[in-house]
Amino acid sequence: MPLLKRKRYPLLQPPTYDPTKKDKERQVWYYRITNEVFEDYTTYLQRLTLYRRPVWQCEITGRSNLTYEDALKSEMIERDRVRDKLPENLQQRVLERVQFQTARLDSVVEDIYMYFLERYIADEIVNCIWDDKIAYNARILEVYPSEKQDSKNNISKNTTYKVQLIDNHLEGIEDCVKLVGKTELKRDRLSYSKNLLKKFIRRCATKETYMGAPWMVKTELSEKYGIDSKLPLKLQQAKDNAYSNSRKRNHLNHEDKTSKSESRMMDVKYLESIIKYPIEDLDVPAYRRDPSGEGKVVDMSPNTAHANKPVQNPTGDMPLCPIPRKTTIPMDCFGSLLMVWCFLSIFARPLDLSPFTIDDFENALYHDSSAIKARLLIESNVALLNAIIYQQHKTKSQGTPAVNLALYDEYHLRASTPIEESQKEISTVASPSSNDDNKSELSEFEEHITPSRRASLMERGCGSEAVAKVGMQWNSKSIPLTEDRKGWEDVLIGCINQLAPLDKVPEFDRILNLLVPCPDSTLGEREKAYIALSIKDKIAIFELLVQCVNECTFIKEYMEECQDQLTELRKQKIELSKERKRISLARVDYERRTGESSEATHGKLHTVDPSDSENSDSEDDVPHAPSQPLTKKSSIHESRQAILKRRQTQREAHENKRIKLHHRQREEAKARQLEQKARSDERKKLDEDERLLYKKEEQVERDLRKFCTLRIKSLGRDKFYNRYYYLDHIGGGISHGTGRLYVQSPSDTDKLLLLERNHPSMDKHHTLPCGRGGGIDFVSQLMRKQGLEKECELLTQSLESMSSLGSDTQEWWWVYQEPEELENLLEWLNPKGIRESKLKRELEKHVYSLTIGMKKRYNVSYFMLWIVFLRLDIILT
Repeated sequence: MPLLKRKRYPLLQPPTYDPTKKDKERQVWYYRITNEVFEDYTTYLQRLTLYRRPVWQCEITGRSNLTYEDALKSEMIERDRVRDKLPENLQQRVLERVQFQTARLDSVVEDIYMYFLERYIADEIVNCIWDDKIAYNARILEVYPSEKQDSKNNISKNTTYKVQLIDNHLEGIEDCVKLVGKTELKRDRLSYSKNLLKKFIRRCATKETYMGAPWMVKTELSEKYGIDSKLPLKLQQAKDNAYSNSRKRNHLNHEDKTSKSESRMMDVKYLESIIKYPIEDLDVPAYRRDPSGEGKVVDMSPNTAHANKPVQNPTGDMPLCPIPRKTTIPMDCFGSLLMVWCFLSIFARPLDLSPFTIDDFENALYHDSSAIKARLLIESNVALLNAIIYQQHKTKSQGTPAVNLALYDEYHLRASTPIEESQKEISTVASPSSNDDNKSELSEFEEHITPSRRASLMERGCGSEAVAKVGMQWNSKSIPLTEDRKGWEDVLIGCINQLAPLDKVPEFDRILNLLVPCPDSTLGEREKAYIALSIKDKIAIFELLVQCVNECTFIKEYMEECQDQLTELRKQKIELSKERKRISLARVDYERRTGESSEATHGKLHTVDPSDSENSDSEDDVPHAPSQPLTKKSSIHESRQAILKRRQTQREAHENKRIKLHHRQREEAKARQLEQKARSDERKKLDEDERLLYKKEEQVERDLRKFCTLRIKSLGRDKFYNRYYYLDHIGGGISHGTGRLYVQSPSDTDKLLLLERNHPSMDKHHTLPCGRGGGIDFVSQLMRKQGLEKECELLTQSLESMSSLGSDTQEWWWVYQEPEELENLLEWLNPKGIRESKLKRELEKHVYSLTIGMKKRYNVSYFMLWIVFLRLDIILT
């Protein structure tokens, strides 16, 4: 502690809190250096001035003319510097003397201090008085004790020391070596003191609590310095006696404490207070305790006693999961359907398509009438085919083959026909200098080119003559913009014949065999054949076309344009976050000023309170009270008119004072009114700014979804690893493009994580005080009890096939399409789990848009159903 005039300066005690007093919120002043709290501002200023004056002294170094803060820093630095300043050899000697002493710490410190006060050790750095009578830093090289000893202090008399002076780098000076006596040596007072010895002993030795217990050097230090740690016989006997007297009691207390701690560690209420949520969803302790909320939590980790027992509380005190609905599309192709629809919705602008809902797309896929054509299906196919044809024309005009569709040209690049070899030669010869010549050669070559054929695996399959005849010159020109797009089926057949990938040739052989009913089929027959295709085959054709178009250059350019837009939107989002922070700070400042002004207003109101006016009136009347007897006494010498005139003057003065007070009150009321109006206007402006900012943020979020073309991310996963997708507003589509929340089964990676729960290795590096949930059986019990029985059966079958075969391709989808189902889903999600807490936040962010989309979808479907009934009524009548 810093010294003032060589004495410690006492600090103020913190003020006491009296709950009976009315001034609970009183103003105080705080000084951070001394942690003092002042109730009086004058005292605070006096102390602050004193602490900042250079009159303080460092208690350790003795440096003076310092401020309080500088002196305090000096003491801290010096304590850190001398913490381990005892020499290594001296440390060993001190610990040897401490070992097995039974006295109190102060007595041990006094004994060691006096013992080593005039005993110096080799390799110790001391202050040595040299020939010029000046003390220098020196190192003791050797110690030469004499045979004579002082019987009182057991110190060798006339002990000589061989010392060598050292420089600033603690290195010895060769020519400065001599023998000196102990009277010419002295230790630095900061490197050898009772306080330093006390701290050193406390850090390096321990002492048990029984009576007569010795000081014991710590094990690592005794092994380092070779100090004997075996207790002498007497000390060992004393220790055994002390332990024998208290062993039984300590053993019973230890068992009682252990049982209490174990039972407490598994108690529900205690666990709830120490667990930091969110944690792994399937390890939440609510599933493994009694439904009443009392008792212990059962550890159901693999290879434990409770691993295969029934789950006590499978619902976790949460409502049941709303049962999702199945879709009309087959499960094995529903994911492809969503992919195709999302692609057509996202890239509707470069493909010249109008946005449409997924319900319209499903209805068009199920359309099987040749009398009324499905315009949506036709235009979608034509848009994709024209994009492929445009890309091939563009690449051919540049003198290179259409290798952008690399996924589908692999077969042709591997083929060894003379036609394709000539195509390779033409593509390699092409250069900017001979671009015109190459174009003419290409045009002459294309007049004689015939479509490359595959080895047909079946009749009317890929590469067959019938299919090649129908699809000949399919990419010669774009499909014309006519009313019925006549002949687009032949273009589709030619495209499939040329671009079908090798791994899917058998599947497309079967589709082409259906699209070309016979070798001499007519266009009408092929139109009916496409309409008669199954929905799975139609989606497979769309998937092929989408994968081809995805490699087109104009699609990539559109994606780059969207990325530029996303970059700008992210910058806007950063600016909006700064604006929100500014508004928040302005609101905090407004609330602070409003609180101060309200107090000031309260003070002003107190000054113009009616009671004050009464007091002022009474004060004015005070001097007139004794005037009545004076008037009586002076009435003899004063006329009646003078008395009335004087009273009239007093009444006029009193009235003038009342009028002035009234005017002052009105002015203060007007000022308060103006101030309140200014505060109200400021509050309205902040509310309006916040409302506009909220609208801008919503618009930015919509635009971010609109230009998100690279990948559609899921909203999150629930406790069973099911993934949730919200597809509206993506790519600039209509707000109710789906009007649903889609749920996808766990991926292969997620299923592997579920399978790993059957192995105890999952608890190797991470443990919880409440234990863990079980394996697949535990997960199955939770799913059945929470209302997901069918999903549980599908997941169990999928995991069994995955564990036996090593892979699983089974996938399933469900949907939520009612606002009530969405509300029930939010109630079912447990925010104590990592995955479900994130999923719940994302759903709450989009719940408004989801609800609006669901309602719009319902209204549109109801309106379309009403139109159908109206048409039927007209036809029947």
